[in-house]
Amino acid sequence: MRYNVGLLSVPVFQNSMPLFKVLLIIFLAMTSVVNALKIEIKSGQVAPDPIAIVSFAGEGGSESQEGSSLSEIIQSDLLLSGLFNPLDSKAFLETKKDLALHGPNLKNWRVLNARFIVYGTVTSSFGSLIVNFKLIDVVTGEVMLAIEVKGSKSDLRKLAHAIADYIYKRITNEEGYFGTHIVYVETTYNKVSSKRRTRLVQIDQDGFGPKPLTAGDELVLTPRYSNDGKTIAYISYHDKATDALGKSAHVYLLDLQSGARRLMISESNTKKLIARNKGNPVQMMYAPRLSPNGEEAVLAIIIDGKSAIYKINFVDNELIQLTEHKCIHTSPCYNSDGTQITFTSNGDGMEKIYVMNSDGTNQHKISDGPGKYSQPVWSPRGDLIAFSKQRGGVFYIGVMKPDGSGERLITSNYLAEAPCWASNGRYISYSFQAGPKELNGVGVVDITGTHVRQIDTPKDAAYPAWSPKA
Repeated sequence: MRYNVGLLSVPVFQNSMPLFKVLLIIFLAMTSVVNALKIEIKSGQVAPDPIAIVSFAGEGGSESQEGSSLSEIIQSDLLLSGLFNPLDSKAFLETKKDLALHGPNLKNWRVLNARFIVYGTVTSSFGSLIVNFKLIDVVTGEVMLAIEVKGSKSDLRKLAHAIADYIYKRITNEEGYFGTHIVYVETTYNKVSSKRRTRLVQIDQDGFGPKPLTAGDELVLTPRYSNDGKTIAYISYHDKATDALGKSAHVYLLDLQSGARRLMISESNTKKLIARNKGNPVQMMYAPRLSPNGEEAVLAIIIDGKSAIYKINFVDNELIQLTEHKCIHTSPCYNSDGTQITFTSNGDGMEKIYVMNSDGTNQHKISDGPGKYSQPVWSPRGDLIAFSKQRGGVFYIGVMKPDGSGERLITSNYLAEAPCWASNGRYISYSFQAGPKELNGVGVVDITGTHVRQIDTPKDAAYPAWSPKA
């Protein structure tokens, strides 16, 4: 994909790349647009903005199948965000041909109570699509965006997600997330053999295009993306004693481009750890999280029935112990700059959320409410920690500030766990179960708790993790 603004032509992605990086160049068509409305939404009840997404026209305002598909995907993205209410195209008083040739008559859109209008054209050339679109503030009449975007026909969905990102960011003043993915654990059951099969599956954030990442011949759990989106850390259980761990869980790093994988903790480091603990075997390695700079990772390791938090430095392959094997310390997660780590501990008798420096110093509890807290995850904005909580037989997903204040429970279910942030820090994916005999599913909730949706997955899905922005 390339942006073309005036005489500039800027590469955005190439077909050879599995993930693309979007470089935004916004041409503000009117000098007064600098003063156009910006909406920043942080909390509270949010009324979705009415927005008209007009199907992109072909040359001279003609019909275009690609234009219709682009507009439908953009409309779906904005609707799923919970911040926009796309208007029914049957009510539009102007056609895409009218808009392509003459621009909008704002009176025709104000009567529909449209807050914003998006329209444009798409042309095809040698397997590529060239999209010119505008975002108009119907109230002020200002042109908020006027952009030309070019991409391959085979990347039409990525192109549409990118356009939705620009619209979302210009209106909300937050980064878009529509081009991201979610990886989860898919489980299937063989009724004849009574065996369970699990595999990692990656899906677009809107539920499109599930793609298996592992073969399904092993038990896998808790996938987590690296900050650059190129690697996934996850747990894999082997039932054959072929190495220092024996029949236990390993943490692997999966390269998404090549498909190659390797152990996060080398066998030599595992042997050293066993020796350091007077020959006690390592019973399990689990709950991995990669650092923001990708040079380190934290995880929990169980020895003699008690888990402690360790840090592995990939530069020198040094395994560093951060907490003691005195109780259950688990679910470590870095903050956005890698200087602090939040984790769960039952050192006081019940699971609570703690924070410490990344070198293990200054360990202190931040949650003190009733119930069991688990799986804390630091927001990419750094302003909140999401968590799972069990109280009175109900599971909740909640958020709190890094000092433990301002706790809010934003959604609940028979089972709700494994929260994970979207790249813009507004949405949280999580695993849920509606009842004891129901399949697991992947839910998404915004930080206000007012917008909850389920991602459509073909089979049982759990332990979702959100990719960074592509």
